[in-house]
Amino acid sequence: MWNIPLITPLLGYLMKLCYIIFNNYGLALIIFTLIIKLITVPFQIKQQKNTARMAKFQPQLKKLQNKYGNNKEKYQEEMMKLYTEEGVNPMGSCLPMIITMVILFSIIGVVYAPLKYVSNIDGKSFSLTSSTSEVISESEALVTDTIIIANKMDGKTYSELTDAEKEEIFKTKTLEDGGKINGIKIKSSSSDPKKALENVERVFSEYYPDDKDFTKFLLDEKKISNRLYLRPQLLMFKISDNGYGQMFDVVDEKINKELKRVDYTFFGIPLSEMPSWTSIYLLIPVSSFLFQLILTFISQRYQKKNNPTASSTGMGMNLILYIMPIFSFYIAFSFPVGLGLYWTLTSFYSLIQTIILNNIYTPERVEAMIAKESKKKKKKKGFYQRALEMQQSQMGESNTTKSDDDDTDEERKLTKAERKQAELKRLQEARKRMAEKYGDEYEE
Repeated sequence: MWNIPLITPLLGYLMKLCYIIFNNYGLALIIFTLIIKLITVPFQIKQQKNTARMAKFQPQLKKLQNKYGNNKEKYQEEMMKLYTEEGVNPMGSCLPMIITMVILFSIIGVVYAPLKYVSNIDGKSFSLTSSTSEVISESEALVTDTIIIANKMDGKTYSELTDAEKEEIFKTKTLEDGGKINGIKIKSSSSDPKKALENVERVFSEYYPDDKDFTKFLLDEKKISNRLYLRPQLLMFKISDNGYGQMFDVVDEKINKELKRVDYTFFGIPLSEMPSWTSIYLLIPVSSFLFQLILTFISQRYQKKNNPTASSTGMGMNLILYIMPIFSFYIAFSFPVGLGLYWTLTSFYSLIQTIILNNIYTPERVEAMIAKESKKKKKKKGFYQRALEMQQSQMGESNTTKSDDDDTDEERKLTKAERKQAELKRLQEARKRMAEKYGDEYEE
């Protein structure tokens, strides 16, 4: 779901490059987010210009509303003329937001799969072979399957289980059915349940046959957030950090080495952790909320300064004011700390970017730039000008058709020869209109 073709792999390679330079995922994420924000600067500048254009013709738009308020068609026609003259695209402000959301959903895939995008399991810096992908998938399945079996062992170690209990627990149906653990329903993701079951039994029989702490750790909600059960690759880092990474030798000994080598932290904070109301990690979503709230207030302040005539009152505007901060809190709280950190940094960089852009691109400077661009745009037709011409053409054809229908009753009174002559005349007029429309020569 979170793997957007082309975009997620490209962002993964960019993150990998940042990690190679800083050798810490948290620091790499800071630089990665900064690079992403710098990439979107041209779109932000375009949005700034578009907002200035919108502000410039608001008084004119209000006059049109007062003048043609009851005539919707005429109002739409005049409004499109105004858009064309001012070179404004009302949807232009949506582009930066769309780009931000696409990048957000793409980066989720990168944060959820650090082992896939940052590690060197295949021994190469920038490569993800099909065999490597299979090894990672098999390791993810091992985590999920081990938790399912641990839940069925009812607190006993492997050595304490009777042969009958082992036979009952270690069967493929156990993995296929999965189970509800700490309120979360999980299922095996293995494509080969028989092999997966053999791997899990090896984990318990060869590595932790008498270790009660191992099974307790896997099922302890205080140590492992139940939401991590659905993010096995992040859970792999948690398992390795607590000294149980040896279990992945069942799949490939390189896995545990890479889990130890990859520094998936931010100043000591594990990025695989999930925020909760009682944990210190709650500071991440709170910071995200505060930065976004400050950003919203600052943006509105500049908007009032640049466009004093714009209305900013009412319940609707007050609601919009808090939508993004609340959404930011939700994103940072619902996903691992790594993604929450990215979203918090995005809000912080956006705040700095807004202040810098508004001080560089003042209303006076933007107006001068708009005037310069308008001269160039007059030479070629804009989108709204083409749309207006199309609308006028359709209206002309509609009026012609209407006139033709009105003449039908009169034509019924004509003789057969007169009707034929009228039809010929109408056909000639239609050909003439088509020739004029497409710039062709017309001959009688």
